[in-house]
Amino acid sequence: VHIHVSEQPAENQACRDATGRTPTQLLNDAQLLGSFTTAVHATHLQSADISLLGQSKTFACFCPTTERDLADGIGPSENLVSAGSPLCLGTDSHAVIDMFEEARAVEMNQRLITNKRGVHRSSDLLSAATINGASSLGSKKHGFVAGAPADFVCIAKNSVRLASFDPDNGAAHLVHSATSSDVSDVWVGGEQIVSNFRHKTLTNINESLRSAIEAVL
Repeated sequence: VHIHVSEQPAENQACRDATGRTPTQLLNDAQLLGSFTTAVHATHLQSADISLLGQSKTFACFCPTTERDLADGIGPSENLVSAGSPLCLGTDSHAVIDMFEEARAVEMNQRLITNKRGVHRSSDLLSAATINGASSLGSKKHGFVAGAPADFVCIAKNSVRLASFDPDNGAAHLVHSATSSDVSDVWVGGEQIVSNFRHKTLTNINESLRSAIEAVL
């Protein structure tokens, strides 16, 4: 189950007016919370909601650049993780498509509301951007192990953002410095689709995207 949950206060109020419960409480009563469910956004939660999501091991999928763009607010990522919810990340829109930025934004947002640094470990944020997302979609195997989908990317360490890259602190460098522009190669299901920053099957990508956007405006 992949479901939009409590992105905005108005959404919560509409649910309470209709059912007398918050969206999370409604899902719990319908037996729809658990490791088979991903609560997307999870921005405006009551403490009871956080407990229900955490105790049931329901995934929380944060989309911080979207919440920032729409002025929706900052979700309780620290509290959700502490309660037991695995954190994963999504882009949610085409305004920003950069999983490094999503991971970075989770930490930076928490710093703003807690007045402390290092709320989330960089390695945990990298997992949220990768293997946790795969797990939320039902993948039982991930990473470089037998039977796992060969989905991975290569990062160019010679960009100005990663010039001082240190493998011993690789997660921190990637989460706090890298952007999608540093992705040089991409494999999906074992097939390389991007090589040396160029897509292998698509051509005139900028023009194709421009035409597609103009068609719906």
